[in-house]
Amino acid sequence: MNRTGYLVAVIFSMLVFFAGCSFAPNPKEVLSKYLDNYYHGNYDKAYEFLSSKDKTVKSQQEFSGDFKEFGGFARAFAGKITFNIKEVKVTGEKALATVDVTAPDLSGAMGELFGAAMKSMFSGGKPDEKEMGKIVAEKMKDKNLPTSTRTEQYDLVKEKDGWRVYMGWENKKKINELKAAAEKLDKQKNFAEAKAKYSEIMALSSGDDEAPKKIKELDEKIVKYKEKQAYFPNIEVRNVKIGKSILNETGVFGELKNKGDRSLKRVEVTTYCLDKDGKVVFEKDFPAVLVSEYSFGLRENKPLKPNYSQQFGYKLDDAPSDWSGKVRVEVTDLEFE
Repeated sequence: MNRTGYLVAVIFSMLVFFAGCSFAPNPKEVLSKYLDNYYHGNYDKAYEFLSSKDKTVKSQQEFSGDFKEFGGFARAFAGKITFNIKEVKVTGEKALATVDVTAPDLSGAMGELFGAAMKSMFSGGKPDEKEMGKIVAEKMKDKNLPTSTRTEQYDLVKEKDGWRVYMGWENKKKINELKAAAEKLDKQKNFAEAKAKYSEIMALSSGDDEAPKKIKELDEKIVKYKEKQAYFPNIEVRNVKIGKSILNETGVFGELKNKGDRSLKRVEVTTYCLDKDGKVVFEKDFPAVLVSEYSFGLRENKPLKPNYSQQFGYKLDDAPSDWSGKVRVEVTDLEFE
């Protein structure tokens, strides 16, 4: 290769390199194309801008098919929704975009839409999508129709052929499972473990706006619960026995004594039913002390003051058959007066 040919080859290689680095669509441009096609009802075209991982979960036909039953609505809204990509934060091969989406406010048409839906359902069929689509289309003709704006977040990932919108369909099932587990742990007062589940959700989807709120709530619960736990040793659970209620129902009965220096308006106890090996096979919570306008004489409707005692009892007839009849009763929550 002569000198001239060599220089041409070098220049061509540099052009290719810089074209790939500088002129490839950036995350904002890719997201803009996706949203523009999506909000104009061009679902097949919008699908092209999705990530390869999403495409392994849902085909183009499935993606477009998701909107077929709402065809009337989609046609009515086509071109009526606008968006503004406010910010795109790029971190390595990932990006998070914040978008304001402005759409016609159809709250005034909800009565008509609900009426059309109920009419079809009372006739034994499904809501008449065509009829409801006509109502929406008619409302859209109003030039003074108000609009409402909502803020959404979108994840993007950088792949071999450029940036793509990442919907996270592969993670959706896992996120739902994590949320269910976190809610269960929250109810069980395992706040730290529940927080860990929401942290996992944030790692899977940075656009999930519920997880950060839940984590903040759990942080507050952890602080408050530590204060409560510090008082637990001051509540003595004594004279616990299994017996029968006046309705001949099997139950656990006992007494609480407040050996601390604070009045309590609520004390929750948990009874753990044990099998013959001493392992827990069932548990049940009960507000042994409860100051409430809804008590209706079912228990003493007054606080448990320092050095005071109060009896409690509740049924356990829903315990499983492998319950040995032995129990362990513990204080698991309280509220100070």
